[in-house]
Amino acid sequence: MQEFINRQFFNLTVFTLIFGVMFYDIINSLGFSYVDEICAVLLLVLFVYKVIHTKTWAFNKMFLFVLSVFIFYLVYSIVIHANSTNAILTDFVIQIKPYLAFFCVYAMHPKLTDNQRKIIRQLIVLCSIYVLFVGLVSHVYYEIIKATFAHESRIATASSILALLYLYCSDYNKTDKMIFMLLLSIGILSGRSKHFGFFAICTLIVLYFNRSFKMQLNFKNSVFIIIALAFTLFVAREKIYYYFITGGFGSGRTASDLYARMALYYFSVRILIDYLPFGTGFATFATFASGAYYSPVYTKYGMQNMHGLTKESPAFIADTYFPALAQFGIIGVILFFAFWINLAVKAVKAYKRDCRKEATIALMIIIFFMIESTSDATITHNRGMFMMMLLGLLFYDIHDKLTPVKDTEEITIEKPLAQHIDEDPVSK
Repeated sequence: MQEFINRQFFNLTVFTLIFGVMFYDIINSLGFSYVDEICAVLLLVLFVYKVIHTKTWAFNKMFLFVLSVFIFYLVYSIVIHANSTNAILTDFVIQIKPYLAFFCVYAMHPKLTDNQRKIIRQLIVLCSIYVLFVGLVSHVYYEIIKATFAHESRIATASSILALLYLYCSDYNKTDKMIFMLLLSIGILSGRSKHFGFFAICTLIVLYFNRSFKMQLNFKNSVFIIIALAFTLFVAREKIYYYFITGGFGSGRTASDLYARMALYYFSVRILIDYLPFGTGFATFATFASGAYYSPVYTKYGMQNMHGLTKESPAFIADTYFPALAQFGIIGVILFFAFWINLAVKAVKAYKRDCRKEATIALMIIIFFMIESTSDATITHNRGMFMMMLLGLLFYDIHDKLTPVKDTEEITIEKPLAQHIDEDPVSK
């Protein structure tokens, strides 16, 4: 059975990379916008097949907890009439999709063969040539962006995915690291400051995290962290200044003068305070569903006339992600960051136990989402789902490598659910 899972997972990975990442926007422009949903359904079907063919229907306790949290917010949103039922269900599916991708991949125990990794690397090179071509031509003929990636930011996220996936499928030697940085540098053609920052910090990590490096808080590493953060902020300084300082307020510095993105941040804080502790519920703020099924929250806070946030033109409503956490209140904010901190801590522990490649890539993906979430909802989009699939693959590899070692803190999948009640490695 596991060989079947491995083979189908490889096919699904290639399919998702081609149609769910590289050519997603072209397909979407032709009127078909369900490619990522198809990929998610196929992944879920493969996961269910794996579960029902195991002797014990084992589920990860962390997965069950995350699922329970989403179901709670679903019921909560319906009870308080946060928005229409269709809006709530739409947002529920969109928000839970990346987490399902992560846990489904982790639970399937997929393994890529050396030949499959080689095929993926070759495919990545071809895709990178395509992205490079579009990026170069776009500086002469911008319309090529609209025809291929819809927006220049997609070039940045596509190059990030290709680079990180290549590094995962490589032997992680010096040559592979150089190729990784070259592939990642293609995203610079997008002109997005987020990618400048991500490229800077990934370059520093790849160069600094060598065999002599020890993952511990000491003077040398503290200096590295300070330099990395300073370098990242420096290369992204113009957009940070525009979006969060001069771009945030007009000359009068009043709420009515706020630009869309800063308005979302500004009012998210007010919502967190006004709707303690569980927020306004699904489909109410800074999400696609809250714009498609226009949320009454925007009218309540006087945002209905702001450019890009109106009912007639909600183009910028889902233009960022962190403000959307206001939907879930202070409890949701805490749970969101607890999830990512948990993964980061596990990656650090794995690095110390000689899972250098997997831990390093996992940390870079976590950094990717933290940077992207400041000004894009990538985590809930097609490319975010692919990144979460890769993250699930990385954490299973970590678990698999550390399983023979005593006292490991792996996320256990294979034990029956009843045993998880008394023993939960994730929460240790």
